[in-house]
Formats: sequence, structure tokens, C-alpha cells
Amino acid sequence: MKKFWKVIILIFVAGIMVGDLVLDFQTQAQAHPQDMETAELLGLSVGTTVGDLAPDFTGMTVDGEIVALSDLKGKVVLVNIFASWCGPCRVEAPHLAEVYNSIDKDKFEFVGLNLQETPGAVEGFQDEFFIEFPLVLNEGGDLTNIYSPIGLPTSWFIDQDGVVRFVFSGPMTQESLQAILADVEAGREPDPFAVIG
Repeated sequence: MKKFWKVIILIFVAGIMVGDLVLDFQTQAQAHPQDMETAELLGLSVGTTVGDLAPDFTGMTVDGEIVALSDLKGKVVLVNIFASWCGPCRVEAPHLAEVYNSIDKDKFEFVGLNLQETPGAVEGFQDEFFIEFPLVLNEGGDLTNIYSPIGLPTSWFIDQDGVVRFVFSGPMTQESLQAILADVEAGREPDPFAVIG
């Protein structure tokens, strides 16, 4: 009888391990199917920490447009996770909108990823703060499973080659945003103290 239970437990544990591997593969495939080869060629990992090749994602904006991170290569990209109810996000939003309106769109792009809210909530946030950069819907949470925020807001600064160059959690000012964007564009390491404003 003991052997029977050992076999059952062994099958159960093996099932859990296989399930974890399948989930890891699905998340990886969902996050960056075509970037694995690029990462290998560059000798990088695919991930969301500084020095990683940023995982690709595709999503629909509140305006019905499709945004894919891979389509933005060649530009410095700011990926910002926000929620309409988040106080620090609301403090930061006017700064993001102001900087976005002043930057060269041939060199820079901003993409907002929402934290699992309804399209109505995201559209209300967009209208309230006069945001012109794309705000991507994420009701199911798939995108924030890939770009997992440290807190709200969390911003990833990605260089022209698709490599994560700076990550910051918390609201930023116009001055700090402009300083970090300039550093990433020039290939310099951003000053972490530049975000204190």
C-alpha cells in the first residue's frame, strides 16, 4: 500500500513541475517569441531589468490602435504602467503629457500600460490629463504579467536597440523625465538622482 501512495505522490509532484514549465514557456512565448534569437545574438537575456532585451508585447489602445513594442525599435521608448485610481500616477500624468508633447516623435515614443481597468476608466484618465501617447488596455493583466510593476507608476526606459536602460518606480517630474530620456538617447547611464525632483 505504501508503494501505491509513493507512486501517486510522485505522479502528483511531476505533474506540478510539468505544469510550471508549461506556464513558464507560455509566459516567455507570450512575452517575446521572436526576440529570443535577437537576445542570443547580442548575448543578452530577455527581461525587464537593466541590460536585458525588453520583452515584446502587442496591445490595443483605447482608440482601437494596435501597438507593438517591436515596431518602435530605433526610438527611445518609455513604457509606463499606471492606474487611473493611483495617486502618484495622477501626479505624474501631467508631466508625462507635457514632455510627450515637446519631444521629437521620430526619436522617442511613450506607451502607457494600464493596470487591469475598464476601457472607460482608461479613456477617462486619457481625457482628464490630455494624454496623446498611446494607452494600452490590459483588462486581463497579461501585459502586467510581463512588465510586472514594482509599484505604481513604474517606468521602463528602453533604448533604440530594445534594451532596458533604466527602471524607476514612482512619479517623475518633467525635468527628471527629460534628463533620463536625454541620457538614454545618448547612450549614457541615467543618473538615478535625476528622478528626485
